[in-house]
Amino acid sequence: MPLDAVTRVPVPLGEPVRGHAPGSAERERLERRLDELAAEPLPLPMTIAGELRFGGGERIDVVQPHHRAARLGVLGSATHEDARLAVDAALAAAPDWRALPFDERAAVLLRAADLLAGPWRETLAAATVLGQSKTALQAELDAVCALADLWRSGVHTARRILAEQPASPPGTWRRADHRPLDGFAYVLTRFDSTAAAGYAATAPALMGNTVVWKPAPAQTFAAHHLMRLLEAAGLPPGVVNLVTGDGRAASQVALASPALAGLHFTGTAAAFHGLWTEIAAHLDRYRNRPRITGDTGGKGFLLAHPSADPDLLRTALVHGAFAHQGQGRSALGRAHLPRTLWRRIRADLLAEVDALAVGDVTDLGTAMGALIDGPAYERTRAAIERAGRDPGTELAAGGQYDDAIGWFVRPTVLDCADGRGEIFRTDCPGPVLAVRVYEDADWEAALHRVCTDAPQAPTGSVLARDRYATAQAVDRLRFAAAGLRVNGGPGGTVDRAGAAADLLRWTSVRAVEEAFGAPVGDSRTHLG
Repeated sequence: MPLDAVTRVPVPLGEPVRGHAPGSAERERLERRLDELAAEPLPLPMTIAGELRFGGGERIDVVQPHHRAARLGVLGSATHEDARLAVDAALAAAPDWRALPFDERAAVLLRAADLLAGPWRETLAAATVLGQSKTALQAELDAVCALADLWRSGVHTARRILAEQPASPPGTWRRADHRPLDGFAYVLTRFDSTAAAGYAATAPALMGNTVVWKPAPAQTFAAHHLMRLLEAAGLPPGVVNLVTGDGRAASQVALASPALAGLHFTGTAAAFHGLWTEIAAHLDRYRNRPRITGDTGGKGFLLAHPSADPDLLRTALVHGAFAHQGQGRSALGRAHLPRTLWRRIRADLLAEVDALAVGDVTDLGTAMGALIDGPAYERTRAAIERAGRDPGTELAAGGQYDDAIGWFVRPTVLDCADGRGEIFRTDCPGPVLAVRVYEDADWEAALHRVCTDAPQAPTGSVLARDRYATAQAVDRLRFAAAGLRVNGGPGGTVDRAGAAADLLRWTSVRAVEEAFGAPVGDSRTHLG
């Protein structure tokens, strides 16, 4: 039975980061788990209504990107019948799950966060290292700390949403009922972040919805272990149903279902437009209009003012452009730098880039791993080669690539004289940073170029010690990026997740008003 109590959820505290120092017990545990998970390929089944079943379609090998001959597992693409079973399972689980009090749903995610921070820590970190070619530190920050923080802060934010209630005039009691959506949520996630994928699949469930989740094939290894963690935390069968593969059949079934209540998508703009178009074609059959949210990303920008701190700028460029091989939703692709500052940091920056160790991320001293798959490698290679033929572009660092063992590309810096070349206007999926140098006196023109050179970026960064310049940039770049950081590296969608807006989209508010004193007397006086 529900408690007769208005409870307080635990205050979310940031999960401490473990550094895996040489000789430490945490390093030994992670290395041991890496060896265990890499030893034998695993079957990577779907999870539908709590049962493990292999997808009936094409078999896809999931490999280590930095050692592409090493298989981590094999999955089967979901067929139309598999997808129908997943949708049916989500709908069957919905009545009991939505009837469960919020505290009980929240307890599942809070327990999952504690399990992740404890006995499951090395498993999810190792799965992310192996499957997504992240370094140990990147996997620790993403798959462990970010996801645990998102689950805890999501619970805290959801409780605040439920507590926001309208004022009631005398003689009435007004209440807001934050209902789940009527139907199921369909969630499609990218490969680059275990935290973003895991939270996208569970945030609707926290608000009382049931979910069909289709992760990217390259992220399925970590997603498989994440499902086992959620089951250990007490998630009931059918609340989150994992389907595997390329997603074509799953999307056709999910988007055609009259019970589709919402779509959450992260991926390419072209794929999102296709899904949106398909939803539009089915509008007359839906019980309710589906909620649609999409993050199609693109790379971010960095704009430095002549007053920017040189050391901060150099660090922001290296970390922003080359963390996880430049593949994250927060990756930096374009930098606009004043000439005097570029001259001051250029030699040190290029030396630091050239010194980055690229290789097998199971060696915990490696700074960068491989690109996620062959298509990403080919697009990056082709972009570097085209830039090399551009007379207005200088290859300042990197430019080497090799796919003999893994899909490796050296961190690359391109000095673009006027910033008009293709590489400065379009996104490259790999570790490529395009730099445009402007004259120190042309700050106003630089602001204009940031706004007009490329479509709105997911993230942007402004570096300046001059407060007038900072205020001007924040104002002028209001629509240049979805998120803007001042005097820090670019930030991504994971940083924005857990906010109230991300949870409100999975609720439908019902207004309930009770009158305590009914009107009496001549009914005609109460008309209108």
